[in-house]
Amino acid sequence: MTSAGRWVRDAVVGRFLNRGPRLMWALAYAWRRILWRTTFVAVTGSLGKTTAKECMATCLRARFPTARSRGNQNSGAWLALNILRVRPWHRYAVLEVSAGVRGQIARAARLVRPDVAVVLSIARTHTNEYPSLAANAAEKAELLAALRPGGLAVLNADDPRVAAMRPPAGCDVIWFGTCARAGIRGRVIEQRWPARLSLQVERGSETATARTQLVGAHWTPAVLAALAVAGRAGVPLAAAAEALGRVSPFPGRFQPVRLPNGAVILRDDYNGAVDTLDAAVRVLAEAVAERRILLVSDVSDSGEHRPQRLRLLARVAAASAELALFVGEEAAYGRRRAIAAGLAPDRVHAFATLAAATEFLRGELRAGDLLLLKGRTSDHTARVFHALLGPIRCWKPTCPRRILCDDCWELGVGAASARGATLVPAPLATPFAR
Repeated sequence: MTSAGRWVRDAVVGRFLNRGPRLMWALAYAWRRILWRTTFVAVTGSLGKTTAKECMATCLRARFPTARSRGNQNSGAWLALNILRVRPWHRYAVLEVSAGVRGQIARAARLVRPDVAVVLSIARTHTNEYPSLAANAAEKAELLAALRPGGLAVLNADDPRVAAMRPPAGCDVIWFGTCARAGIRGRVIEQRWPARLSLQVERGSETATARTQLVGAHWTPAVLAALAVAGRAGVPLAAAAEALGRVSPFPGRFQPVRLPNGAVILRDDYNGAVDTLDAAVRVLAEAVAERRILLVSDVSDSGEHRPQRLRLLARVAAASAELALFVGEEAAYGRRRAIAAGLAPDRVHAFATLAAATEFLRGELRAGDLLLLKGRTSDHTARVFHALLGPIRCWKPTCPRRILCDDCWELGVGAASARGATLVPAPLATPFAR
């Protein structure tokens, strides 16, 4: 999409949707009731909703006409618009539903009226709205309460707060996970970069190997939930597992992209919640690469002050990377703490701005490097990736937008794939041991 097209969508269509949600919701409410032959699948969870939605839709499309939410349009009038995009010939519709504010899930669930409700996980996200994980879980459980009679709940048996949820009487449950309780159970057989997540999966008497394009074992719930939904729809396990191999990593969510100079950027620049940090640095720490590099701005939802967050980031940087870059306010303090944690002084750097960090990386990155970009949505660390490909227009120190820079007309670039970067395909064989 061009910059002009993104401006029209953001400044014109987006503002209309945000200012006229009642009309959109009324139309979507009526349209949903007309689509009585379409099975609606609603997906929620603190982490992994968008990827799980993409996996489910791809598995279902192996056998049925299937609609899905666009991007991560998961709330408000955007959710209503996605319902209006469903057509009567769609056998399934997979919609992502967020819980950004209290009451949002209940309102969305009444609109979607799901036949299948999927709950992936409970983690520290939107902590300004939910003071505890229990409150977060209670909000997401509202999706189950709205299930249609005879509906299906697909729940993560490995997450204790999800495992405690119960659907209404008369509804069925499928448990997924890695534990013995799970009806669809997976075992990780490969995950270490540059290899991708592969699972050995059991579903009843069926077994299959799911070889994905996804980076890291933390996507296991998304994969297993998709296979559970596809199984109930009648898609054979082998066919669904094969379809998963066609799902590309979503931009900003562990998306591996190769720069023209041969370095690889692992983009984890969309969700900066603190509970995403462990998975990110585990991928980096276990990766096979010439150099493992971490660029980090901050994390959200930790409940701690900036110096405390920097101490955490310093520890994980020292444990996972050969080279670390701290960016933003008090970055110099993060550098000092990383040195104290064991990184050599010449292997950790502090930058006040993303522009300065990018300029450093232009001269530093080389073939064989793996750079993990980690930051909060509000920090827009994706600009580092785009700027390494060519000039960009936006280096705002602060930005109120909570969208990927890829989708913002102010960035001033076209699609990254058109500017020299390419997605890194999964290797054909297991890599050598480090």
